[in-house]
Amino acid sequence: MKIVIVRHGDAVYSNEDRILSVTGRKEAAIVGEKLKRVINIDYCYSSPKTRALETSSLICDALGFHSKIEYLGELTPSGNARQIISFIDATIEMEKTVMLVSHLPLVEILSYDLNRNIIRPPQFGTACALIMDYNGEVGYYERFISPYADDYVFK
Repeated sequence: MKIVIVRHGDAVYSNEDRILSVTGRKEAAIVGEKLKRVINIDYCYSSPKTRALETSSLICDALGFHSKIEYLGELTPSGNARQIISFIDATIEMEKTVMLVSHLPLVEILSYDLNRNIIRPPQFGTACALIMDYNGEVGYYERFISPYADDYVFK
């Protein structure tokens, strides 16, 4: 299974909520275009927070993903990485690709837990994405995508 973990784009306050800034919208579009060159997704799960949903939508548009973006409450900043991994194990087929859009610190905790604490994950700037190959036991880092730098391919 391929797992794509994405941090939401740059955000600003709007009333009681945080929404993507103009920069955040550009970041998500850039990362979507970069992802389109290397992967297709079968499922997308997003934090219910507006900034994550907007990031999900922009990346899914770039990928040509037209299925429903599902909300997963555990993808909030204080979510439980172990519960997310259990959810993935129980619901996603091994030959599929799933994208998870969330927040700091959860994106880094989730990456590290999927990797079974072997290698620390890269530092997730806004709208960064990590592609992992997950065999049901361990997730191996494959590619890190940033809107501001060349992709980093793990060996």
